Amino acid sequence: METAKYEFSEAENQSIGTLASRMKWVGLFLIIIGGATALASIVGLVQSAAVSTLNVNALIFLLFAVIFLLTGIWTLDAAKSFSLIVKTAGSDIANLMDALTDLLKLYYMQFWLMIDSLIAVIAAALILWSMSLL
Repeated sequence: METAKYEFSEAENQSIGTLASRMKWVGLFLIIIGGATALASIVGLVQSAAVSTLNVNALIFLLFAVIFLLTGIWTLDAAKSFSLIVKTAGSDIANLMDALTDLLKLYYMQFWLMIDSLIAVIAAALILWSMSLL
């Protein structure tokens, strides 16, 4: 059984195209920020290795770099798929599903980062609270 092809209207394509364009620039910016943060982190780790210490801040920045890079890559990938909706015919739904898959990766990561952050805040609060009782 073959599924029916759906094509977005010209007005819908215009909205999707604008979204794709904005997402492309945001994705590129995030990749640049992630790359710069990774570079700074690596420099910090190399400097700390030279004096036989561990620069925890550099490790934290490396984690941020990975988050920026993944966010940028997945945003850029979703932008490409949204852009294909406008540029091609006969595969609007497949391209939309590809874009949604990339966005799902992005929000899955953000969801777990929020859960991890919440756990860290609760743990820190409990540690501070227990220290004040001593």
